[in-house]
Amino acid sequence: MGSCIHKWEMADIRYGYLVVEGCTRCKARSSFFSTEVVAPKDEYQEGEHFWAYFGSSQAVKFNFKCTKCGKTSKLDDMVGLMMSTCEDPQCNVARIAKKEGMGTWVYVALCADSTHSSGKCVSKESIEALNKYFNQNIKAPGKKILIVPCIQCCSVDRCRGIVLADTGLTEIY
Repeated sequence: MGSCIHKWEMADIRYGYLVVEGCTRCKARSSFFSTEVVAPKDEYQEGEHFWAYFGSSQAVKFNFKCTKCGKTSKLDDMVGLMMSTCEDPQCNVARIAKKEGMGTWVYVALCADSTHSSGKCVSKESIEALNKYFNQNIKAPGKKILIVPCIQCCSVDRCRGIVLADTGLTEIY
């Protein structure tokens, strides 16, 4: 069986909100993607956690499908993408952006557990598919997009960026 050099296209595109909640008791954070017309702002108790609404941003969620072989890549472990604007020298994302230079735009793939207390983040496979997709049509020399998992952020409270609300990430090139 031959291996395909995938040519990804977006599939299952959903527009909505990236909602961030925090536990007022233990300071845990949780994020989720919502397709509701208005971002949910409910406070509730779940086990020992008392979840409160911390904020939301318009966002887009999607999967990939290969136009050559039909394979799909589900991005279930990603709740949104954020263009990094972080300049904190303590943050690995800012250091990566500085090292990569002016021609590289660094984006952060956001997972549901922004404090990473579960030990999970956006998978290596999802990061590879995202990088392949967003770079496959860039023709400008010296330009690239680098997607990194949010576990590279120094802190959910300090790493800065803009959550993407549309699918036109590579149209700037």
